[in-house]
Amino acid sequence: MKKAAAVFVAVAMAACAITGCQPKKKDISNAKVTQQKSDAYDSAIKECFEAMYSLGGAETFYSYMYPDAALEAMKASGEYDKLSADFNDGQEKSLRDGKKYTFGGITEAKELSDNQTEGVKNYFAELSSPFVALKEDELTINDGYEVKYKYLADGKEAGEESVIVVSLNDEGWKIITH
Repeated sequence: MKKAAAVFVAVAMAACAITGCQPKKKDISNAKVTQQKSDAYDSAIKECFEAMYSLGGAETFYSYMYPDAALEAMKASGEYDKLSADFNDGQEKSLRDGKKYTFGGITEAKELSDNQTEGVKNYFAELSSPFVALKEDELTINDGYEVKYKYLADGKEAGEESVIVVSLNDEGWKIITH
């Protein structure tokens, strides 16, 4: 029963990630982002957040969202270029709304349980399945945390988000948004 529930949650999260089921944000900033330059989970979350709210942040954003094997398969099939272009076009449209969103800091973090770690492996295997067949035993979670962070709009507190952040294989940090 627990495994079935974990699979259901993983599939639901994968569907949300693929279809973009995230809280709608009104704007982005022009923050400079770099791809996977974060040694610590808190700076990885900040970098990913900045990629979501910056012009041209698709490459950095997707490097945090997908395992490297899935990204390579997406690039080989041509799907990556379309996803990146759509993401970047959406950012340009959002910029017109006027608010500037910035990362406000971590408010809570706790290590993942063994069950959550297994669920994360299942999530990444399912998320990658349209592009490449990854098995859960090919995925190693070195560190993992369930994290809450706050964000600001025009310098004022605007909300709080929850994510799961894991160090996957030797690929760096990967982030699962809720």
